[in-house]
Amino acid sequence: MSAHPAAFTPCCYAVWYEYLAGINLRLKLAMDEMVVKLLPFDDAAIERLFEEYVSELRGDAQRLIGENAQRILNDILRHTEEADHRAHEYGDNLEQSVLLLDTSGADALRSVVTNLQADTQKMRTAMVDLQGNLTHSRQEIETLKRELEHARIEALTDPLTGALNRRGFEMQFSRLLVESQASSTEISLIMLDIDHFKKINDTHGHLFGDKVIRGIAEVLKANVKGKDAIARLGGEEFGVLLPETSLSGAQALADKIRQTVEKGRIRRQDGKGEVGGITVSLGVAELNRAEDTAAFLNRADKALYFSKENGRNRVSLAPQ
Repeated sequence: MSAHPAAFTPCCYAVWYEYLAGINLRLKLAMDEMVVKLLPFDDAAIERLFEEYVSELRGDAQRLIGENAQRILNDILRHTEEADHRAHEYGDNLEQSVLLLDTSGADALRSVVTNLQADTQKMRTAMVDLQGNLTHSRQEIETLKRELEHARIEALTDPLTGALNRRGFEMQFSRLLVESQASSTEISLIMLDIDHFKKINDTHGHLFGDKVIRGIAEVLKANVKGKDAIARLGGEEFGVLLPETSLSGAQALADKIRQTVEKGRIRRQDGKGEVGGITVSLGVAELNRAEDTAAFLNRADKALYFSKENGRNRVSLAPQ
């Protein structure tokens, strides 16, 4: 890492950590390609890699939230400095008043007391203003936290189905993989593809195709539980992560999903009847302790395409 020109920043560390640890497949493929092409890992390249493959937020969301956070911090600093200035001013006036009390008569004493009362009221007002500003800043921070969580979820979610997108899938997979290795429990994966999806789009239109994709997602959501995770990986392809699930358990779930989809019917966009006969092909794999993430995904993907090449509407198991 030190041989490359990028500055050693938190983003740089995160990129190289995920690459060297092998926990981010898309990042690894992208960086391997850069190595082959002898492309430099400078600041611009690292920032692009971080935003595209590591960060949970889009670049524009990161910048907006960062700007808002900086503004809130600047406001807090300004209000605190104003209150501090008032406190020092009050302290100086108090010292001068004490000196006058030692040398002044009754009239001067009344003037000193009046001034002290006025300064005390100013100080109280400054403290009340500071408390109000801090309360407002706290509310803004809470709003910012909600916006950050919303942006994070949005960045990891497929807008059509509400399932995870590919980036969300990879991050969840990395977390579940670490948990599985730590607890020595099984983790299985179902890869699913809608059969003849192009024909569905060509015959019934893309809006109907979107309904089919949403319908498949709803079937998957209805059949998972706990830490299970569903993702739309792109187009008509889905992935289902099943922690604490053996190969046989994943196979049974995959076949249940297959049968549910096959029996389902989806209403046409024009309201004139329903369309049935939609089917899916599935591939199932259980993680081997000796394999990395890429090998695991590749075995599940090969099982999926075995199903598609051997009649579709079936479940195939990846060899262990």
